[in-house]
Amino acid sequence: MYNKEGYKEILDYFKQDLELVYDEIKSLLFENKNRINNEVEAFLFSKSKRLRPVVIFLIKDCLNIKDNIKAKGVDKKIAQLATALELLHSATLIHDDIIDCATIRRGQETFDYRFNSKIAVIAGDYLLSLSLKLLSKLNSTKVFEYFSENTLNICMGEINQYFNKNNIITIDEYIEKSKNKTSSLFMAGAKSALYIINKEFRPVSDEVRGAIIDFVLNFSLGFQIYDDIENFLNKNTEKTSSDIENGIYTLPYLYISQQNNSCDIIKDEKLNTLAADFSKNYLNNTLNKAIKSLDGINSTCKTSLLIKLAEIFKEI
Repeated sequence: MYNKEGYKEILDYFKQDLELVYDEIKSLLFENKNRINNEVEAFLFSKSKRLRPVVIFLIKDCLNIKDNIKAKGVDKKIAQLATALELLHSATLIHDDIIDCATIRRGQETFDYRFNSKIAVIAGDYLLSLSLKLLSKLNSTKVFEYFSENTLNICMGEINQYFNKNNIITIDEYIEKSKNKTSSLFMAGAKSALYIINKEFRPVSDEVRGAIIDFVLNFSLGFQIYDDIENFLNKNTEKTSSDIENGIYTLPYLYISQQNNSCDIIKDEKLNTLAADFSKNYLNNTLNKAIKSLDGINSTCKTSLLIKLAEIFKEI
């Protein structure tokens, strides 16, 4: 279990930034009223880590954007960027639930389960459209390029995952899939935030940009591994992931497959423990790699909260 207390401290630190995100969402929904607005609003404001917007705010904090007239303009654009990213992420979740035939998301019935797949597709497309509308306000072809490139990566990852169902892939292939399906959105947000800050507030050196991008890549991979470990450990509870039933094998199951040539859920508790321990070690190494990527900029940037975020998701 991640350090909830530590993460709450980060959320509290960025409370004002997150309020700007919520205001942007409310404004968009008010401007574009329709029959499913109440359901969409309930979904968007349901319990969530808000991890992708938080990473964007952490980058802004890392680069020491201070309160002045110029910074306030950047704050507005960063909030719009974070909102667009959250809306796009939410759209992918709704579409994922259709593919996975999931019934619960964020403690609520999914759109697919509550209504049907047609409404769910439309709801996901609606959020995607709102994301694009907000991105257009940033008036940046570069930001559009980052978002379109990484959205394409997500789609490619989903397609490859579908055609790899029930195939035991290698750990390297698992990492590559995670880069596409999970890291892509984080990377779109990080690259866009760095571009906006560099263009409108202060120069961002190649060294600083490279270090932050490396951090975000490895942290997002670590987060996916963490999530897969949690699903594996909770496989016998109501939180059971549908991945294994759908023939999608995550890191713990890939470890099991190396030991007995099968990814079946088995009753060998010793092997299950070894699989969890192996995955936790892999997770910690990945997050340590994220932290290490910041070594060269610790003296010029405020990296303490980025490091804290990585530490929060480590498994002891």
